[in-house]
Amino acid sequence: MTANFAELAALVTTSGFLDGIHPCGFAVLLFFIAFLLSIKRSKTNILLIGGAYIAGVFLTYFLIGLGILKAISLFPGHFFAIFGSLLLIVIGLISILDGIRGTETLVIPKMSKPWINDAIQKATFPAALLAGILVGLCAFPCAGGIYLAVLGFLTVKATFLEGVGFLVLYNVFFVMPLILTLLFASNEKVLEKLETLEHDNRKNFKFLLGGAAIALSAFILYSVLK
Repeated sequence: MTANFAELAALVTTSGFLDGIHPCGFAVLLFFIAFLLSIKRSKTNILLIGGAYIAGVFLTYFLIGLGILKAISLFPGHFFAIFGSLLLIVIGLISILDGIRGTETLVIPKMSKPWINDAIQKATFPAALLAGILVGLCAFPCAGGIYLAVLGFLTVKATFLEGVGFLVLYNVFFVMPLILTLLFASNEKVLEKLETLEHDNRKNFKFLLGGAAIALSAFILYSVLK
């Protein structure tokens, strides 16, 4: 096992959670739960169907990461770690600028929204799984900078098999915000508070997310180049 296990575990869990609170998948889950509440589904049904959605996101994002990890393991890992870190700085700056201007640059592509909405409104287990898969695919271009930077870092600091293990850990923490939201938002009053909190603090959230992305990028660059 790599000598830097504790350092890598801390980086992977923190960056995975940071990646998981991006607006793409988070906003769709809130809409999805709100829809289930509006049609008066039971709490158990909401948890099961919401869980299928999260499983779809997890599976898709994990397979994307596994493919990238396999591909970049064939090349010098420093290049992808540096490239991903520089891309992450750009994403962080975009998030900060969005907070200043009140805009939303990094969002799920509009062309995919009708497919996602159609799957969500069916409110069945297979449809929820499909919605999660679609969101996972569409979320990667939106927040993939963190993923790419961490995957590049793993190729420098860990073996391929260790990297796969860390990839599983990353994606567990990537969907953790969705799991927590699902557990708490299955209550209508809590859901309303979450939506209000997200709306009222959107500007601060973008600043926080952008600053954290830049700090993470700086750490990876320092670790790779030192």
